Amino acid sequence: MRKKRLKGSFSLEASFIMPMVLLLYLLIILAALFLYCRCAISQDTFLLCMRAERFTYGETDYGEVIYGEEETNWLPDDYVLERLEQKRSTYPGYASFGGECRITEEDVAVEVRERGLENPIIKRMRKINPIDIIREGRKN
Repeated sequence: MRKKRLKGSFSLEASFIMPMVLLLYLLIILAALFLYCRCAISQDTFLLCMRAERFTYGETDYGEVIYGEEETNWLPDDYVLERLEQKRSTYPGYASFGGECRITEEDVAVEVRERGLENPIIKRMRKINPIDIIREGRKN
């Protein structure tokens, strides 16, 4: 039989390398989950902004959104905040808190803050009435 000439222990080297490899895998998984949550919150904010942009209070012929009871006065702000709260209560991994909906004559802005970050996620939608655009195009 041949004798080993080099002395060493594989288990000793593995005990140093394996925790580093596992930590690296953990960091990659956490980064992927963080990006997924950020994308999900951004997408939901965009959809809420788009829906809130369609509220018209009945003053135009386009964009009326049915929300709540007929007798009550519904507001897009309430709709956006209620939907954000529903997302938070339904999905425990949804890492957002707070929410704000600002509506002006020209646009709608929905702002949501994410836990652990200073910069909020803000989505803006310009108010567009397709009926007015079609009428304007037919005039020309």
